[in-house]
Formats: sequence, structure tokens, C-alpha cells
Amino acid sequence: MNTIKTGMLLAALTALFMGLGYLIGGMGGAMIAFVVAAGMNLFAYWNADKVVLRMYKARQVD
Repeated sequence: MNTIKTGMLLAALTALFMGLGYLIGGMGGAMIAFVVAAGMNLFAYWNADKVVLRMYKARQVD
């Protein structure tokens, strides 16, 4: 169930980003926004846990 929720959230944010890109730059802006959003989503999907652990300076317990 969490995978579906995550996918829906990423899709909604991509659609929002594309909508803003369309308002600013037309169809070309929407395409650029899609590429940027896809890159950000891929980074967030695979690296969000590592970013949070680094942010809190987490260390491995012995």
C-alpha cells in the first residue's frame, strides 16, 4: 500500500511541476519541467533515506 501512496505522491508532484512549467513556458516549459521532475523523483525515491540520516548525523550502533 505504501508503494502506491508513494507513486501517487510522486505523480501528483510531477503534474504540479509540469503545470507550472506550462504556465511559464508553454509546451516547451512543460517538457523541461517533466525532465527535471523525473530526475528529482528518481533521486528522492532512491536517496531520501540517506539524506535524512545524514541530516540528523546518524551513526551506526556498535
